[in-house]
Amino acid sequence: MREPTRPVERRVDNFSEKFDSTTLFYDALYTDWPGQVLLLGPPFANLSPLIEGTVVTALPSGARCDFRIRNMDRHSQMWISVPRGTARLVLEGGLGSFEITPTPNLSPLFEGKRVLFTLSKNNHLKWIQDWARYNRDIHGANAVLFYDNQSTDYSAEQVLEALEAVSGLDQIRVVSWPFKYGPLGFGLLDFWDSNFCQYGALEHARWMYLQRARSGLNSDIDELVVSSKGQSVFEAAERSWSGIVRFHGLWVFGFADRTPRAAPQLPIRHTAFDHYLKPTSRRRFGIFLATDVFPTPSGLLNTKWAVVPCKCPKNAQWTVHEIYSWRGMYSHFSIDRSFLYRHYREVNDNWRPMTEDWQFDRVQREKFDPVRFAYDERMVSNFSRVHWSS
Repeated sequence: MREPTRPVERRVDNFSEKFDSTTLFYDALYTDWPGQVLLLGPPFANLSPLIEGTVVTALPSGARCDFRIRNMDRHSQMWISVPRGTARLVLEGGLGSFEITPTPNLSPLFEGKRVLFTLSKNNHLKWIQDWARYNRDIHGANAVLFYDNQSTDYSAEQVLEALEAVSGLDQIRVVSWPFKYGPLGFGLLDFWDSNFCQYGALEHARWMYLQRARSGLNSDIDELVVSSKGQSVFEAAERSWSGIVRFHGLWVFGFADRTPRAAPQLPIRHTAFDHYLKPTSRRRFGIFLATDVFPTPSGLLNTKWAVVPCKCPKNAQWTVHEIYSWRGMYSHFSIDRSFLYRHYREVNDNWRPMTEDWQFDRVQREKFDPVRFAYDERMVSNFSRVHWSS
């Protein structure tokens, strides 16, 4: 079993129940390159010596296969070189002996598409449709890759039906991702070491589906991107010399004294909100101290990104807020300040557990204060251009 690396005294809030100690690999797939099979999983951690000592045999040829291991942030991969005609693999070692059949690569499904992709659990189907329609009409998305992480309110088939009701999408794929999300960290930086699930989904999306995509946008259901220039975020990534565009975000709030409430049996929609929290920060001893939740030193939310997958180096890693090990991402020019995503507090089922380290109720409303909140003129304009019923 996988052993956690987090100190025992920080394993709180049902840590053992949430921690994925048993998943060895999420999937085994043929890559978009001949002769390469990829196995993706949570971090090998204490299992690394056993994985490294594994003997891999290709069938039907019986050839022994070389492989290399990539240990990454909250994620590990096994890249196996296989001979032509390989249909199955046998892995033998300290973890036992087992046979696997790699999954055919599905990158051709999204070839040339502008793909909107996410990992989601129990987000209302209306929110999912609104998210797709907004990105279709404002940014030109024409495909959706949706990872469903053990939703209990509906099935993956119902998600697919909801997305198929959105016109203008050339390709839709709903992937069941039945793995533990994992224990979260504390605050912004402390002990973010055990939430493996989303990191695995992002790398799986990259290698299984998106190698031939024209561009892709990593965006949660409660996030919508706005351009001050009226530009498509996909187009910005495609025009970028590096192939990536990063952008910060702003919180969007509802107010007890002015924002409408949800109707019976219907969720509140993105369009109900028209004010964002002004980014603020203060200095002390020459250091920025942020005053809002999960901010950057400028007071903005952490970055999200859009990418041209074929320009992304093979050794890079797709993560929630950044793409690691890519010089282009760390360039000053990879952050495009003409884009800001809006993070909708109430487009959420308040799933995050409340602990003494995280006191933040996403459905609790504030009293409107014009000093702290600004009218979102650009987003209101964008909303008027979206065909919400088709």
